[in-house]
Amino acid sequence: MKNKHYQIGLSLIEIMIALLIGAFLLGGVLQIFIGSKQTYRMQDNLSRLQENGRLAMDFLANDIRMAGYQGCPSLRNVTPKVIAGDPVIPALTENSLVSGAENITTNWNANACGAGNVCIANTDAINLIYSDTCGGNLTIPMDSLNADIKIPADNSCNVSANEAVLVSNCRSVDIFRAINDSTTAVTHPILNFAYGTDAELFVYRAYSYFIRESTSDSLGRSLWRLDNARVTSSSNPAELIEGIENMQILYGADTNADHTPNYYVPAETGGLNLSQVVSIRITLTARTIDGNLTTTGDGRIRRDFTSTIALRNRLP
Repeated sequence: MKNKHYQIGLSLIEIMIALLIGAFLLGGVLQIFIGSKQTYRMQDNLSRLQENGRLAMDFLANDIRMAGYQGCPSLRNVTPKVIAGDPVIPALTENSLVSGAENITTNWNANACGAGNVCIANTDAINLIYSDTCGGNLTIPMDSLNADIKIPADNSCNVSANEAVLVSNCRSVDIFRAINDSTTAVTHPILNFAYGTDAELFVYRAYSYFIRESTSDSLGRSLWRLDNARVTSSSNPAELIEGIENMQILYGADTNADHTPNYYVPAETGGLNLSQVVSIRITLTARTIDGNLTTTGDGRIRRDFTSTIALRNRLP
């Protein structure tokens, strides 16, 4: 009977081969993991970029469509009367309902840019004024020019002291600052008209949109909004959407009264009549928040979003 030989260990060569094979397998697993993680980062950042661009355009488009709205009457037929207040309330007129600034500087507007002058140079800004419906239909006629304005309890106006509001019917429009905090009875200065139950109370909006440095990303930029009808505070201006690094705006002027723009030009073009502007063309440049996504530049991906928005309150 022959003796049986059993292996009782591994040779050095076998160990080295096993380690080499293991290293190759581990390298492959790591490569797959790194590739999957990079693909996830890319898809996640592209999704956020698309959403940021869409949300920023939605903010702008909604307010552009509303520009010039004051309830029942159009600005062509009824000019609002602004009652003096402090701070001064921006007037709503055919020339002021939409306006803009081309290639702003870092200190373009003290309230918008702040003490640090952090607005982004060579971007555009746009100003829009309108009244925002909030369910403020008058429930009781005013029996005098200084009688409280009574509105339903289920309104969303949330009028606070010193807030700019607008009241209108089809014949008259007054803009003023409320004296008190109230949800149902708004106290005010003496108005120019005693309004009845055919009138409605609105919250007054006077927005400026612009690009400013981001507060969440030291290297980033964001779309900001300043409410010029409110008192400037820690929440005004407000940072709306991060990752928006540029905004360029063209104004479509209708020169032959057919309600269709004949040409598009920047805001401060000589000869542009703002009362003829019937649409706005906006291009927003959005970028990914994270870097190291591409091998060019700063490693961030950029996309342009362009939309042309009609001023509905200029249409027949």
